[in-house]
Amino acid sequence: MKNINRFITNKINIKKNLNYSLIIGLTPSKGARSPTLWNKVYKKNKSRIRMYPADVEKKKLKNFIEFLKKDALFLGGSITAPYKVDMIKFCDTINPDAKKIGSINTIVKRNQKLVGYNTDYFGALSTLKKIKYKKKILIFGCGGASKAVILAIVKYFKNSNLTLYNRNKKKLSNFLKKISFTKKFSIINNLSSINKKKYDLIVNTTSIGFDSWVGSQKFENLKYFSPFSKLSSIKKINFKVGSNFVKLNKDLITHDTKKVDLFFSKNKKIDVFDIIYNPKKTKLLKYAKKYRNKIYNGLEMNLIQAVKAFMIVNNIKNFNSIKKKMI
Repeated sequence: MKNINRFITNKINIKKNLNYSLIIGLTPSKGARSPTLWNKVYKKNKSRIRMYPADVEKKKLKNFIEFLKKDALFLGGSITAPYKVDMIKFCDTINPDAKKIGSINTIVKRNQKLVGYNTDYFGALSTLKKIKYKKKILIFGCGGASKAVILAIVKYFKNSNLTLYNRNKKKLSNFLKKISFTKKFSIINNLSSINKKKYDLIVNTTSIGFDSWVGSQKFENLKYFSPFSKLSSIKKINFKVGSNFVKLNKDLITHDTKKVDLFFSKNKKIDVFDIIYNPKKTKLLKYAKKYRNKIYNGLEMNLIQAVKAFMIVNNIKNFNSIKKKMI
């Protein structure tokens, strides 16, 4: 479909006159799992519908969404980084739960109008239910997926004390007020104060640790870091060469390694949940494992949110059947 390729930086080939779904983000073609998961179900259901990744630059996002609203063959799909918050303004209706969270990861088209949902909450909850009660929890981030994870933690660990850190403190404070936060919590002003307390569970909801090159002319990759470091001084490179990036940022990477190692040396028997699924073991999880802590990555969360999203977009009710087919 040539028209759709006007808006995206990757190229996709949608068969003529067939319905389709998309995962929309900056670079979902570089590692998003949803097309693989959704297409497994489509094939097993003997459907000709397929999901495709759509890499969209922010400057083209609005026009792209307007195009999709008018395309009778577009069913809906998933929204991934960094557009989970931005997409709200392009939707005609937002599901009440998604509105409370303040971000969406699923859209469905009904009568040329888009309805936004958030299924990250269900995905996060599925992993949290595997973790025994924790009294003191440290949470990093308040971005698109983060808000759903925070809400899941608030509802599941009802009597826990939460400590939260986000680069934008005001954004975090506003969100906590929005969800009627009534439990005991504290907001960390800077990363240097993290080691002043001990924790039972740490949850990373940021993209720090994700293995993907980010940038259009100069590039960076966050897989070499943990959320314990402020990364505003990262030096970007002209070409996507890992060894060159590591060499240029050697001091920053070394400093980060010392910080994450120090944290786990002081926090024994702490569970770690990192919502990142690529790689399966981020730098954070590797050091947690080094100190023999229980670790949980984002694979289960990603699977469950994909099941829920597939059900919404394709109007299918049987959760267990869809999950089984995706697995």
